[in-house]
Formats: sequence, structure tokens, C-alpha cells
Amino acid sequence: MLNQLPAGAGFTENQFSVAMEHSPIGTAFVSLEGSWLWANAELRQLLGYSQAELSGMTFQDVTHPDDVASDERLVERVVAGELRSYSMEKRYIRKDGSVVPAQLTVALVRDDARGTPLYFISQVQDNTAKLAAGAERAQLMERVSLATRTAQVGIWDWDLSNNAITWDTVMFELYGEPPSTNVTLATFEGFVHSDDRDRVVEELSAAVAGALFDTHFRINRRDGQVRYIRALATVMRNGTGDQGRMIGTNWDVSDARRLQEEALAASKVKSEFLANMSHEIRTPLTAVLGYTSLLADRHDLDPKAQEQVERVAAAGRGLLAIVNDVLDFSKLEAGLTTITPSPTAARPLAREVLEMFVFQAGTKALTLRFEAATEIPEFVTLDPDRLRQILVNLVGNGVKFTDRGSVTVRLAYDPASERLGIEVADTGPGISARAQAKLFQRFSQIDGSSTRVKGGTGLGLAICMGLAEAMGGSITLRSRVGRGSIFRLELPATIVAAPTMRNASLDAHTQLEGLRVLVVDDNATNRELVRAILEPIGIEVSEACDGQAGIEVAANLPVDVILMDMRMPVLDGRDAAAAIRHGDGPNRDVPMLAFSAQDDGRLSRTNSGDLFVGRICKPLVPADLLSGLSQAMGTDDVSGEIAVAYAGH
Repeated sequence: MLNQLPAGAGFTENQFSVAMEHSPIGTAFVSLEGSWLWANAELRQLLGYSQAELSGMTFQDVTHPDDVASDERLVERVVAGELRSYSMEKRYIRKDGSVVPAQLTVALVRDDARGTPLYFISQVQDNTAKLAAGAERAQLMERVSLATRTAQVGIWDWDLSNNAITWDTVMFELYGEPPSTNVTLATFEGFVHSDDRDRVVEELSAAVAGALFDTHFRINRRDGQVRYIRALATVMRNGTGDQGRMIGTNWDVSDARRLQEEALAASKVKSEFLANMSHEIRTPLTAVLGYTSLLADRHDLDPKAQEQVERVAAAGRGLLAIVNDVLDFSKLEAGLTTITPSPTAARPLAREVLEMFVFQAGTKALTLRFEAATEIPEFVTLDPDRLRQILVNLVGNGVKFTDRGSVTVRLAYDPASERLGIEVADTGPGISARAQAKLFQRFSQIDGSSTRVKGGTGLGLAICMGLAEAMGGSITLRSRVGRGSIFRLELPATIVAAPTMRNASLDAHTQLEGLRVLVVDDNATNRELVRAILEPIGIEVSEACDGQAGIEVAANLPVDVILMDMRMPVLDGRDAAAAIRHGDGPNRDVPMLAFSAQDDGRLSRTNSGDLFVGRICKPLVPADLLSGLSQAMGTDDVSGEIAVAYAGH
């Protein structure tokens, strides 16, 4: 057959034959009656027949019965001149009976001179891989569609060339619209809540320019519902690099938004509960610790009474420590803990904490050691109260759980990283690796019996960890059973200049003697305690039983300092302080001290609009009260000197 055909320009007959025989595309010459005249190796392999076998067959013999009629009609149209060629997908029946999907292309060869049809040239390509890929793609798209429908994620397509927007079924469901709705850019903007519309339009414009479209907004549905929608989209570029279309997704986050709002409301309720607990528990402790402190400072008690007072004071301090642990941890969990950095002398602070445990260590014959590297700066910026709280816990644990040997506090400073490192090392029993894993967990102690023998809430180290992390630092532990433990605290601490100190010009009595203090507190015991502390050293005390009464007293009675309880009936301390500040009475400019059991960071000068110049904590410690008054009046902190002064009364 091939030797009867033209080889083509530039080809010898032999070259043409070889090229056709070894072509990777199945090629055949078929007579006008449909008989196979010749088939190349690729087609013979596809069909499973030899050339000799095909020579006695027609194309209908190897065509799937369901495809024969379609093939024959197209052949007739080509012969009639209606088509120059045709292409179709069809199925061939192999010699072994298996079915092969294929793409068939047929062209008619005519006589050059007369135009008479001579034969057909057919090209056959195996479609098995293509159809398999198509099926896999269709299956994948079906899975994607099922996943998006299950997750209720709507898909939209915005053609940027003509602003046509296409929504899938889920999008119509999310927006509560029938599928017949013609969605345009204007239609979409109309769905968006009026308060969110301008922002969303700006974000869409920015996304078209190249920004990521990642936003949320509210929509107004046809059924009256307002729903929260989360949207993500990206711009797809065409072959020339221009923006072609934006493909995006929407999903309804209304339920998640509701849960978030409920969580915020629950957090607010929890915060209020903590505030109430703090107030209700610490208020009676103020009286217990305040009056025992006054009694302990008297010189007219017999030794037995003095010992009993000390035991009451110690028990009160123990109860306060437990209450503080629970409340502090609750505030950490609620995110209410505030870190207030200020210039801090870390070396004397750490030494002071260590010296607090001299008595407890002495009862066990423990040695307390303090080691500080020479490069420790005089002052660094960190929160001194939180640092003291952490160290009290770490040193206290060291003394509590060490029965012999020593507890050592070591300080070092790395100027390169500006970090302060403090180690608390003990020679106690040590902690196993397994026990260390739960040591910083809340309510956890390595040995349940230690709670009964040593006491404690199991919250101390969890609080230390939380405070250290809130300050931007960390706590780590190195320990071996029988070899003791080393807790290492690392905190960011920038070196700062020493704060300016005021020079005292008067002695302790003359600095505060004659001071006029107004105490506004709904608890009569607290008012009496303040009076008992201040009047013996010559300070004049006036009282008001709630915020409204405090405003009335302040409007007529000039004073030097106002001590304002924060939680009171009728009118709370913040509102009362604001009314005094903004009024025209004689005390609008006098310093005010917040009298509160709760330290939530809102009492600072910055956050309270200059309402308060400081805070006096409950339970009340006489030295803290005197220190606060001294600072409020702009004098030196002479609480220690005054404490000696009133102790003799």
C-alpha cells in the first residue's frame, strides 16, 4: 500500500514508509468501503491484530457496536463533501475482547486532478490515560464539592474583565437567596451590612490591586437574619500577567461569633466574681492583720499575750498567702494580671526577700546565702512587685522543702541580651525527671503528702511561671534526686539611671503630723483601723461610709489626702473620685489613694485619668499606709520611722 502513495516533498519512499510505520500515533489507511488497507505498528499494538489479520477486516469490525452508526454517518458526510475531516471519541474492540477508548481523526484523500475520493487516512490515539485522569479529576472535584457543602463553605468567582460574578449553590444558601438571583458587584454590596459596606468595598479594591482579601462582615438576608461572614479570596492572573479573576470563599461564622461573645461575657462575669471574692475575703483579713499588727507593736502586753498575738498574725498571714495564690492564679487565667515596669534595684530586692526567711531557716539550722556578680546594674526596668512575688515563692519553697544544708540566691546579668538571671538553689531532696514534668502545673505537688506536711495550694510555681511569662521571661529547673534543685528565673531588664530621690527636710513626726485624711469606706472596721493607725501619730482622720457620702464630705471639709475604697454601695470609688475631681469643692486637686484589695492595673495614674496617685492594698499593712501617705504628699517614704514612732503610743 505504501509504495503506491506519494512520499511527499523531500522524502524518499523508504523514508516515508519508516516514518509512518514508527509514528507514536496510530495511523491507518482505510478504503472507501471501510477495509483496512494498512495500519502502522502503534495502531496494530493498540488493536492487538497483525497486518495480515486487519487486511481482511473493516473498521466496523473493531468498533464498539454503540459507536458504529455515528462513525458511519460522519464518513458519509466527508465523502459527500459536507466535511473535510472529522474527529470523534469512540471505543475499539481489541482482539482479546477488551474495550479501548480512543480519539479518532479521519481525513479523506482525493485524486489531485479529478478530485475523486481515493481512501481515508485515520489517526487513532489511546484515550485510556486521559479518561482516567478526567475521571480522577471529576472525582476530586466531586470530593471538593462535597467537602465545601458539608462545611458550608461557599465558592465565588468574579471575572474582573466584565465584573460577572458566579456563585455556587452554597453561596446562595449562605445569603438566603434563590439560585436564580443574578449576582453582580452591586448586588453583593447590597447584601453587606451598611456599617461594614465601605470597609469591605475598600478591602476588595485593595485585593484587586494585589493585597490579600481576608476579612469578615455582616450580611442582611432576605429572611431578616443578620449573619456574620468570613471571606478569603485571591486574584488569579491570566497568561499576560494581568488580573483575570478573583476566586474566593465565604462561610458563616455567626455561631463562632456568638460563642466568642458568650466567652467574653463569661470572662467579664468571672472578673466580677474575682473582684467580689477579693473584696469579701480581704476585707475581714484587713481587720485581722491590721489589729494584730497594732497589738504586736504594743509594749504593754505580757509575754504570753505577745506570743498569742504573734500566732494570730502568723495564721492570718498564712491565710492571706493562700487567698492571694488562688486569686492571683485566677487573674492570670483570666488575663487580668498587669505588669508595671519601673526602675528597680534588683540586688537589694533579692537580698531583702532572702532575709525575710531568716527566722524560718533558723528553726531548721539552714544557711541562707546571697551571691551577686559584680556586673549587676544598680537599677534595671522591670516590675518589682512581681519579681518580689516570684522570689518569695521560690525562696519560700526552698526553705520549706529543705531540711538541712542551705538555700542560695544568685544574681547575674547579661548586658548583651539585657537579661537578669536569678537562681534559687537548695540542698533539698531534689525532684525526679518524671515529677518535674508536672511541677509547674496548677494545683500540682510532686507528692500529695507534702500538702498535708508542708502545706500550700499547689499554685505557687504555676503562678511564678505565669508571672515570668507575662514579664517576657521564663523559669527553668535543674534538679537531681538527692542533690537539690536550682530554679532559674530569667527576665528582660534594661539598665536605667537611678530614680531621683527626694531629700527629707523634716523628721518622721513633722512630715505627717497634722495631716488631714478622709477615709471613704463602707466597712466600719476598715475605717476604725485606719483611724487606729493614724491618730496616734497626730494625723486627723475623717470618715464617710460610701461614695456618695464621700462626695458630700469632700464638698465641705478640706483635707490633705483622700483614701477611697473602690467597691462600695450607692456609688463606687471610681465614680466618687471622678465627681470630686470634676467638682468645684475644696478637694478637687488633693491627692487620692485607691483603697482596694484588687490589683487589676486600672488604678494607675495613666489609666485612671489622674484620679489616683497610688494604691493602698487590702489587707492593710500599717507601714504601707504610711508609705502611701508619704508618697502622696510628695515627701520621703518614712514608714519605718513612723512605725517606730506610733509603736510607743
